[in-house]
Amino acid sequence: MKPLLLAVTVAVSFSSCTRDEIRPHSRQSTAMETYISVTTYDGNLSQHDAYALIDSAFAEIHRIEYLMTDYSESSDIGTINRLAGKDTVEVSDEVASLLRTSLSLSQQSAGAFDVSIGAIVRAWDFLSSEPEVPSRSKIRMLLRLTGFKNVMVDGSRVFLSQKGMRLDLGGIAKGYAVDRAVEILKRNGVKHAIVDIGGNLGVWWEGTTSVDSTVAEILVRHPRKEGKYFGSLKVGTAGVSTSGDYQRSFFHDGVRYHHIIDPATGHPARDVVSVTIIAGDALNADALSTLVFVLGREKGMDFIKHREDVEGIIVWEEEGDLYYELSPGLQGKFTRADD
Repeated sequence: MKPLLLAVTVAVSFSSCTRDEIRPHSRQSTAMETYISVTTYDGNLSQHDAYALIDSAFAEIHRIEYLMTDYSESSDIGTINRLAGKDTVEVSDEVASLLRTSLSLSQQSAGAFDVSIGAIVRAWDFLSSEPEVPSRSKIRMLLRLTGFKNVMVDGSRVFLSQKGMRLDLGGIAKGYAVDRAVEILKRNGVKHAIVDIGGNLGVWWEGTTSVDSTVAEILVRHPRKEGKYFGSLKVGTAGVSTSGDYQRSFFHDGVRYHHIIDPATGHPARDVVSVTIIAGDALNADALSTLVFVLGREKGMDFIKHREDVEGIIVWEEEGDLYYELSPGLQGKFTRADD
């Protein structure tokens, strides 16, 4: 028996488990502008009990979405954006904590990860049915409204120094929500589960850890072939996330434009086409897949190598051919698929 869970960037199939150990109960829904899926694999859970726990995990994801969406003026993030340059905003402790984590990643990456690029992200509007390339003059103007050093967090009080600035937690909030949903399941006794928010995975399998375990097979999506996968690896309890230039993208005059914006230029980052990160939790996997994508091939892999409990796969394209590099901990553990 090999249960299969399909996702946008990865698929997961379990091996080395007996029929009694894995009795999957799964439900799907939508949140945070994408699909969500929660599956439990505990053999002692009835369908009724499993669905009740999954609904609790869904409720936690929706709670976090309400706090952190920038598409609502009444959310914590929406309120910060609305009062940018005008007033300090008192936010929840977890929003303040996530902002401090974001700013720390900004400092560690010299701004490659920056949640203050909300105004530029809005200008690109990749969620639109007809996105357009913003003019260079507009990008130059909006770049003046970005910069993590202009985000002040003092306890639970947050202030953006310039009117028109906007925060966008799109590069970290989904990972945080995955971790919170996993925590809800763990607190209620679930020992085996997967939470998937738009390809940001939280694998929880009691007694296992990251790439040293072989519980779940991760199939990394092929960046250039829809429905195909680029390669596979096996993990245990971990966070897994892939950032690719094929997600939320469009073509204009033969050029691909995608949603992973380089905060230094205001345009999509160009050096690589896909980054997969395996980390101790989904928050770090989510944020670092974006951060490493922006840093590019060499600086990105160097960043991974200096992070404890983080592994990664960087894929780039040269004249139509794809190449990839593995972090040291994945050597011999990644299997390239046939094209």
